[in-house]
Amino acid sequence: MTAIDTRQFMALMAIIQHHGRPGTPTDQAHIESFFSHLKGDWPHLPQLTDAAALDAELGRIRAEYNTIRLHAAIGYVPPDDEHHGRGPEIRRARAAGIRRARAERIKQNRANKK
Repeated sequence: MTAIDTRQFMALMAIIQHHGRPGTPTDQAHIESFFSHLKGDWPHLPQLTDAAALDAELGRIRAEYNTIRLHAAIGYVPPDDEHHGRGPEIRRARAAGIRRARAERIKQNRANKK
């Protein structure tokens, strides 16, 4: 956003600009991570040319991203669940399920041992 026209437009619209250091994507790691997921998980977006279709698709993606897609950084729960306080319970239930599955595998393996 260093072009003069762009800077003037941003000032006119009262949009505050923040610039990371050139060649340092970790300055804005959260948005870089989001863009990486957006491009990787929904590669069809650049082909959309109609603004209304893109808006509708982004609305669908926003709902999926926040309510369905599991996020590694918050313990593999959707952000909506984490935001509403359901994340810890989901993680506890998952851990309990893993413990039960392991115990069942051990029991099954011991029973089938020759």
